[in-house]
Amino acid sequence: MTRTDAVPVTLRLLKPRYWTAWLVVFLMWLSAWLPLSAKHRFGRWLGTVLKKRMPVRAATGRRNLTACFPEKSAAEIEQMLTENMQQMSMGALESSHAWWRDVSDIAARTRVIGLDHLLNAQAKGHGVLIMGGHFAAVDMILAVFADRVASDYELGYMYRPHDNPVIDRMIVNGRSRHGVRGFTKRQLKEMVSYIHNGGMAWYACDQHFRRASDRFAPFFGIQTANLSTPSWIARESGAAVVFMRMHRLPDGNFEYEFSPLPEGFGADPQQDCENWNRELEQAIRKYPAQYFWVHKRFKKRPPGEPEFY
Repeated sequence: MTRTDAVPVTLRLLKPRYWTAWLVVFLMWLSAWLPLSAKHRFGRWLGTVLKKRMPVRAATGRRNLTACFPEKSAAEIEQMLTENMQQMSMGALESSHAWWRDVSDIAARTRVIGLDHLLNAQAKGHGVLIMGGHFAAVDMILAVFADRVASDYELGYMYRPHDNPVIDRMIVNGRSRHGVRGFTKRQLKEMVSYIHNGGMAWYACDQHFRRASDRFAPFFGIQTANLSTPSWIARESGAAVVFMRMHRLPDGNFEYEFSPLPEGFGADPQQDCENWNRELEQAIRKYPAQYFWVHKRFKKRPPGEPEFY
C-alpha cells in the first residue's frame, strides 16, 4: 500500500500552543505498541471512568438510548450506556493500532460478509459510494478493509477535519498509510470525480450538521435530520451505492458487512435518506452499544417540535 496524502510537520505546528497536542500524539503512539487485548481491557476500564467524568456526554447518550429503545428499563439503558462508553474507549485506543501498526494479521482474522455486493457494484464502472455510520470500531475496520482492497482499488473517505491541526495530522496520516485518501466537505467535487473515475469512497453522514441538514427521515422512530449530499454525489458521479456495517465481535475480532441499497439511489433524496437510515438502524440493532450514542444526533428538530436535549 502507498501513502496517499501524508501531512508534513510545519513550523506552525511546533508552536507552544500545540505542545499539549503533541504530547497526546506521543501517548497515542506509545499505546499503539500494547497488545490489542490490553487495549480492550484498558478501554473497558476507561469507559467506565469516563461515564462518570463526562456527565454531559453521558446525559446525551442516556437521552438517545432512552428515546431509541423505549422498551428498555432504566437499568437496562444504564447498562447499555456503560457498555457504549466502554466500546467507544476501546475504539479510540484501537485507532492507535490502526494508525501505526501492521494490521494484516487482524485483517486475516476479520470476518467479511457480502463482499460480492461491493465488488459487483464496482464492476458497474463508475466507482462506489459506501454509505456507513459512526461505529465504535470505525478506524480499525477502515484499516483492515483497506488492507484487503486498497492494493486493487482506489479507496477514499469523507471526514470532518479535527479542530486541532496536530491531532488532525495524526488522524489523516494514520489513515493514509493504508493507502486511503481523505476528502473534506470542501472537496466534494474532487470526491465526485474520484468516484466517477472508479474509486470507492466511504461516507458516514449520520451526525448533526446544523443548517446543512436539509431532510428529515425516520431513524429509530424519530424524525431525524439528514443530508441530501449522498444523493447528489451518487447522481453526479454515477456511482453504485452500498451500505457498510462494521462491528467488534465479543471475542475481540472484527466483522464488516456490505449490503446493497435500492437501485436508483440519487434520484429521490428523501427516499434515499429513508432507505439508508433503515439500513443504519438495522446495523446498529445487531450490537446496539457500539454506535456513537454520545453525539447529539437529534439536536435539529422539524419545525414546531420542541428541543430534544
